[in-house]
Amino acid sequence: MNTPRDRLVRYAFMKLARDFDARFERLLKTGRVAKWYSEAGNEGTTVPAGLALEPGDALCTLHRDLGAILPVYLDPARTFPGFGFGDADGRRRDPGELLFTLACQLLGKAPGFSQGVERSFHYGYFDPRAGIHHIGMISHLGAMIPVAAGAALAHELAGSGRLAINFIGDGGTSTGDFHEGLNMAAVWKLPLVVVVENNRYAFSTPTTAQYAAQRLSDRGPGYGVRAMTVDGNDPDVMAEVLAEAVAQARGGGGPTLVEAMVGRMRGHSEADDSLKVVPPEELAAYQAADPVPYYATRLQEEGILDAVTRQRLEAHIGALVEESIAAALEADPPAPKVARRRALAPAPLFGAPAAAAGGSAESTTYVDAIRQALLLEMERDERLILLGQDIGVFEGAFRVTRGMYARWPERVRDTPIAESGALGVAVGLALAGYPTVVEMQFADFVSCGFNQIVNVAAKLYYRWQVACPIVVRLPSGGGVTAGPFHSQNPEAWFTHVAGLKVVCPATARDAAALLSAAIRDPNPVIFCEHKFLYRRVKEDLPPEVPPADLGIAEIRRAGSDATLVGYGAATWTCLEAAEKLAGEGVSCEVVDLRTLVPLDEDTVLASVRRTGRAVIVHEAQRTGGFGAEVAARIAEGAFAWLDAPVRRVAYPDRPVPYARLLELELLPGVDAIVDAVRASLAF
Repeated sequence: MNTPRDRLVRYAFMKLARDFDARFERLLKTGRVAKWYSEAGNEGTTVPAGLALEPGDALCTLHRDLGAILPVYLDPARTFPGFGFGDADGRRRDPGELLFTLACQLLGKAPGFSQGVERSFHYGYFDPRAGIHHIGMISHLGAMIPVAAGAALAHELAGSGRLAINFIGDGGTSTGDFHEGLNMAAVWKLPLVVVVENNRYAFSTPTTAQYAAQRLSDRGPGYGVRAMTVDGNDPDVMAEVLAEAVAQARGGGGPTLVEAMVGRMRGHSEADDSLKVVPPEELAAYQAADPVPYYATRLQEEGILDAVTRQRLEAHIGALVEESIAAALEADPPAPKVARRRALAPAPLFGAPAAAAGGSAESTTYVDAIRQALLLEMERDERLILLGQDIGVFEGAFRVTRGMYARWPERVRDTPIAESGALGVAVGLALAGYPTVVEMQFADFVSCGFNQIVNVAAKLYYRWQVACPIVVRLPSGGGVTAGPFHSQNPEAWFTHVAGLKVVCPATARDAAALLSAAIRDPNPVIFCEHKFLYRRVKEDLPPEVPPADLGIAEIRRAGSDATLVGYGAATWTCLEAAEKLAGEGVSCEVVDLRTLVPLDEDTVLASVRRTGRAVIVHEAQRTGGFGAEVAARIAEGAFAWLDAPVRRVAYPDRPVPYARLLELELLPGVDAIVDAVRASLAF
């Protein structure tokens, strides 16, 4: 741990990180890079953390963690040849090639890890052969703690003995995700090490205005987490503390919180003038304790690093840095077409919805069809994980997970009331190869986890071209006198976000078939289950309903005079309205969208071109509802066939009231649809 060789390797990576960082500081001043976040002063913390990891461990970093990245990516024997660092491990790529790729990433060049899509250290790098599992950041600080906990949970489930390490700044520890993720890691005793780089100022806010605790490590015992505060400028002390934390994680002892005190030697980003908040005498003290030159001097004084070896090592590092960055500066910029690369991973195809079953089919409710699909997929894929509040012993608020915890106690997990934490854990699991279904007890509660869905999960494939197979089940909708916080239809919140699929089944068969397809899809899927349909809709189904392709609408009733477009519970309201209008001699075609993203535009347009009229129905509020998008597509693709304006029947722009009479007053019903069709015919 602290042998002369270990300490020399430590210094070599600290110096490499500092020189690489300093070169980019100079590039910023000459306008060759748009923005830079310096790590200067953090190397004594980050390098020992990176060196503590083994192949297969997960690394979750922020802006100032280059020192952890380098020893994970680079073989010290090949990176620093001739300095007695042992034999090459043979698993990692050429150091010069990796440093060139990293420099291209930071410069936004084509050969970078994300081909110019991601800025600086937001990228992810996964190389299973080399044992590298590097999960990058998003700008919402603190958000990656639950994701790291998910990666740690994946290691626990696999019994791999691997762990996850996550960095966070002092400012980020005030976010809810920090607390949710740390608490879940503690409850499940996950192999997670959280390193807080406390530079005492976050962006520009002193710790006295951030928290009242004496130390951030004081928060650990409150969650049952071993925690300590250490001198982050001393790489030897950090190595000892991290070795203990890593041993505890690998041994099943649960997470550790390490608060590393470091000096604020740069601004939040270079040239943002935030360093002015540090008093001059305090800044001078941090600069005097700069861990890189201080550690080199210490090693020399102890006879571990002689002057000649230091000069030779530092010259080699300088040349390595200059060569990689000079080549990156000359590299090609990304091709414009990269901006249009896929936001969704290619998904398997299953064919059209299965025909009605015969023989062994049994009458099955909508909610039981969902349960049936979950059972089928749990049996099919032993890596599938279910997360949610009260889904274990209690078997779910709607009993969807009935009997599952008894069969798969490790794979059916009750979570604390922490929607964001659960969703972040799901992302971490998915990135490690564990498809995950997260049940929101009610769709309304998903607002607490919005960031994990729209900024973490949804953007992953576009950012890194890696799959994120999670399904978020949302028991949604009104009509059950549940009031304003248990009755919302939030599907339009998510249809606006590239990288998500949104499914809204109306029938029991679709509930089963589309859920199975969603679980097997490599993309994050929002699965809206209308609670009003749970036990009111029944259908004869076989014991196993095969999955059906997402993105295919279904014509539930043929017609010639007008097209009614609905989804979810609104499909049934459309069918009732069509039946009533048939008594007046009006023939309505009913199109059930089934999935909103991807949208089956062809089926909708073909129907409208046949009928010449369109009425779109949904229970969600009118303004910004998905019906507006469908109307726009019809206007663009079928305008010449329209005999009347496209009309919408939707919920008024109001919260959902509790009393049944009040709720019925606002719900889009049969009479409202009939009136809209009549008005369209009279136009």
